Amino acid sequence: MKNKSDEKLFQKLDEFVVEVPDFPMEKSWMERAANWLFDSVRLPEVEFTERGMALLLFLPVLISAISGIPFIFL
Repeated sequence: MKNKSDEKLFQKLDEFVVEVPDFPMEKSWMERAANWLFDSVRLPEVEFTERGMALLLFLPVLISAISGIPFIFL
């Protein structure tokens, strides 16, 4: 059931010669492990409110102050 447009297409396709290189179809275990390890990961998007951002900025100061308390009693 070839029509005229199919024949033109096959004629055009026959004009081109493509050499397909030989490559392994199955990846080695090392390639699979490397692909798994170095695969890009989308970072989760975190939205902070004003209160949450203030707490996040104040948290390192608070942790530093609390961790310095034992040195007062030395």
